[in-house]
Amino acid sequence: MKRALLATAVACMAPALAVNVNAADIRWNGFASITGGVSTGEGTRPDGEELRLYGYDDDFNFRPESKLALQASSNLGNGLSVTAQAIARGSDDFNVEMEWAFVSYDFGESSRINVGKLRIPFYQYSDFLDVGYAYAWIRPPESVYDLFFSTMEGANLQFNGAIGSWDSGLQLVAGRTANELDIFGTPSDANLKNLWGGAWNLGNDWLTFRAAYFQADTTLTNSGLEQLSAGLAGVAANPALAPFNIPDRSEDLAAGDDKGSFVGFGFKADKNDWLFGGEITQIQVADSFVADQDSAYVTIGRRFNDLVFHVTYEEQENKVKEGILDGIPTGIDPAIDGLLASATGVIVGGEQTSTTVTVGMRYNFHPSASFKIDYSQRDYDSSATMDVDGAASVVRFSIDAIF
Repeated sequence: MKRALLATAVACMAPALAVNVNAADIRWNGFASITGGVSTGEGTRPDGEELRLYGYDDDFNFRPESKLALQASSNLGNGLSVTAQAIARGSDDFNVEMEWAFVSYDFGESSRINVGKLRIPFYQYSDFLDVGYAYAWIRPPESVYDLFFSTMEGANLQFNGAIGSWDSGLQLVAGRTANELDIFGTPSDANLKNLWGGAWNLGNDWLTFRAAYFQADTTLTNSGLEQLSAGLAGVAANPALAPFNIPDRSEDLAAGDDKGSFVGFGFKADKNDWLFGGEITQIQVADSFVADQDSAYVTIGRRFNDLVFHVTYEEQENKVKEGILDGIPTGIDPAIDGLLASATGVIVGGEQTSTTVTVGMRYNFHPSASFKIDYSQRDYDSSATMDVDGAASVVRFSIDAIF
């Protein structure tokens, strides 16, 4: 069974229906996850909401992680093909979204270029991130897999080959992406331009290593941050305050075309029915208030025919940048003190450490479907002014299928 499940999932992406249109075969495939769970917690978030995990609350709910996707692909001949994937997520009221839409051209036996809306290969499971059937968990470890975007508009170059007895796969990407996210309870826009980078996989029949690096010009637009930034700029430019030599820290409280970077390393092993794996990532946005994020997980599992039992430990640490507001004096003016307090809250509010443990079981009850049970508990620890201290747990059940 080694690699069989993964190969099947990637091929789910294997033809299920063919229709002849203009002499080109259109292949239809898909996948689905029907996932339900309930979450409890001790402690509250800065907005006063009780701690919960993965979008669940204390009422059993199927919406947060359930999804259904259809993929169409067509080989146009002479190395040219077209692929599109639409997905409906319960977390988005099952509204249909075009997840992938790209054209591919093979310019050699082991080289390909894809152009369009594509998955960004940040992680080991990026290529089949939404295909629950492809991995043992109900979802990949969130402490690592929690970037607010996973696709881009651009190009992807793929090169496959061999180094001795090892298979080598290199992906190089360039493009841009944008998305909405929440910053301290306020809707915000994130825009990543000049996104580029790559990922390299090196593996044999039971062991795979991976390394990835990406960077982009990062802009975060948030009305509250813009007001604070403008206030700090006004303080520094006020002639009446010139004797105090107050530095202009407004740019440090913004993220406008700042260099954002992602570094990741991973491995996975499947030998004698034992499963091992792990990833470590670091995310930084230079010259901004955004906290540096270090994340990692390790997992171990054991396969017994159609059953897999697994345990995963995750950790995430968000580290506040030091010295952003250094040099701004207090006690000069109450308005400045209030502004400084708000800015300090924004900066240190991102400081947080969390650890998560997940234990779970997967049962392959059908050649194209599995049943899973996961239990996860996350412990939060924060020394910031916007404390998130406490713990939350979730129990989830899922049926994952490919067709």
